[in-house]
Amino acid sequence: MKKIIFILTLVLSGLVFADDRPFQSFFGIKTTQPLAVVAAMDELSEADCPGTASIRLMNELFNGTDETTHTIVITYPDKEAYKLWAASFSNCPASGKFLQTMSKISEQTFQFMGMPLIVEGETNEDQVFNVFLMDVSDPAAYGKAYAKLMSTGQCPSSYALIAMGPGQDIETYGTHFAYCGYKTIDSYLDAYMNNVTPTKEYLSFVNEVSDIRTLKATNMSAVVKDWVPND
Repeated sequence: MKKIIFILTLVLSGLVFADDRPFQSFFGIKTTQPLAVVAAMDELSEADCPGTASIRLMNELFNGTDETTHTIVITYPDKEAYKLWAASFSNCPASGKFLQTMSKISEQTFQFMGMPLIVEGETNEDQVFNVFLMDVSDPAAYGKAYAKLMSTGQCPSSYALIAMGPGQDIETYGTHFAYCGYKTIDSYLDAYMNNVTPTKEYLSFVNEVSDIRTLKATNMSAVVKDWVPND
C-alpha cells in the first residue's frame, strides 16, 4: 500500500482548478498511532507554512470494512488560496518533515479532490457526521431532490452534497457523497435512536432518486481537531 508521503502528489500538481469558490481535498489514512498523527499536524500548523487553507482531521468511527481510520480534509477558500497553499507546501521545510513523519506512522487509503455542489449550515460547528457514499448518474436532478428533502428538516444542522473529482475511486466510493452534521454525539445518537420509522418525505425522496442513485455505504465520522490559518 502507498505511504502517506504520496498523498499530496495530486494536490501539488496544480493541474485542476475549480471556479472561484471553496473546494476541498480529502486524504484517507490508516494508523494505529492517532495521537502521533495529531502531534505531527500540530507541528505543521505551528510552522504556518501553507497558511491559506483550513485542515480538519476526522475519525472514522463506523465505516464497515473500509480500513481507513482517519480522513484529513483540506478546505481552500478559492483557487488562489489553493495555489498559494500548494506552492508553499512544496517549499516549506516543515512540510517535508510532516510527510516523513506521516510515512512512518500511517498509510494512505484514498485521495481525491471534492467540489461542494450544495452546502448549507455551519459545518465548522458540527462534530459528528453521517456520510453517504453513492453513485449518482444525474447530479442536477439528485441535487434538486436532496435539497428538497433537506428543506423538510431531515438534518438538524449542516448538510452538503460533494462531487468527487480527480483521484476518486468510483468502484469503491462512488461519484458523490452527502453528509448531515450534528453538533454533539448526543444529538447524533438521539436522532439515530428516534429514527425508527422513515418519514414520508424521506420515502418520497428515495422513490424519486431510485433510478439515478446507488447508495454504496453509510458511515459515521467525528471531528478530532481543526487547524485554521493563523490559529
